[in-house]
Amino acid sequence: MPVSAAKAAYSEKLNGLLDKYEKIIFVGIDNVRSQQLHNVRRDLRGKGELLMGKNTLQKRIIANRADDGEQQALMKEKLVDAGILVGNRGLLFTNEPVDVITDILHRHRQKAPARVGAISPVDVSVPAGNTGLEPTTTTFFQALGIQTKIAKGTVEITTEKKVLSIGDKVDPGCAALLSKLKISPFWYEVEVDCIWDRGVLFTAEDLKTTDEVIEQTFLEGINNVTALSLGAGVPTEASFPHLVTDAFKDLLAISLETEYTFEEFNGAKLKEDIKSGKATAAAAAPAAAAAAAPAAAAKKVEEEEEDDDDFGMGGLF
Repeated sequence: MPVSAAKAAYSEKLNGLLDKYEKIIFVGIDNVRSQQLHNVRRDLRGKGELLMGKNTLQKRIIANRADDGEQQALMKEKLVDAGILVGNRGLLFTNEPVDVITDILHRHRQKAPARVGAISPVDVSVPAGNTGLEPTTTTFFQALGIQTKIAKGTVEITTEKKVLSIGDKVDPGCAALLSKLKISPFWYEVEVDCIWDRGVLFTAEDLKTTDEVIEQTFLEGINNVTALSLGAGVPTEASFPHLVTDAFKDLLAISLETEYTFEEFNGAKLKEDIKSGKATAAAAAPAAAAAAAPAAAAKKVEEEEEDDDDFGMGGLF
């Protein structure tokens, strides 16, 4: 069966993009206006290319490339066989970092009214206050169970009321009321659904794992190890500074209750100031650090000596 010129041109275009770019960002364009999509394409120049088309044709083109190599076969398995190419999705090709592309997409996020039949992506509430509407419009509010009163010849909402929850379908009454109140509750943009990057498929949730999230998770792990080490009485690198500080506090307490003093205590004057209330134990923190330094240095030397025990040949075995 002969292939039409339009399909042949589309196949050539898609194959060229698959060869040129390493990443494919699958984007949803539901409720995105044509002008909004045009603005996105304009800002993508030099950074990426957005290609729309029928899913069946896209699947066929990618499937036909499966015999060209391991990457192409993996792409067929992950994208075609797994059902990624479905719905109203576009293929955004790029070699740029994903956050650069998502910044462009967020830049063209637009407000939109609640149209009849639309599925609400957010919770929508009608705020309390004067609406400026005539008393004849109270039927709209009554139909939605919104408490009102007449004040100065206009309708006033007495209590805030949620009229839509996430996933609700907008009915004609709700759409008419929000329109009269001039409330445009929805925001629409080209949304990232998933990302194909050199053989690995990432979801939109994976993009939320930033460097800050990884750092915070790592720090929480260190805190847990430290707490476990201190509770079990097992010294570790994480708990070692705390053990030295606690030991110093014990020495500090003994020194305050006796005539004993030591060099790291920073002299008798600090001791008298703490006793008289002019200074607190926190003032001795630099001394605690000084006390910990020799122990830390000794620990480092001991580790270096252990590393030297293999005469530099540990890497051979």
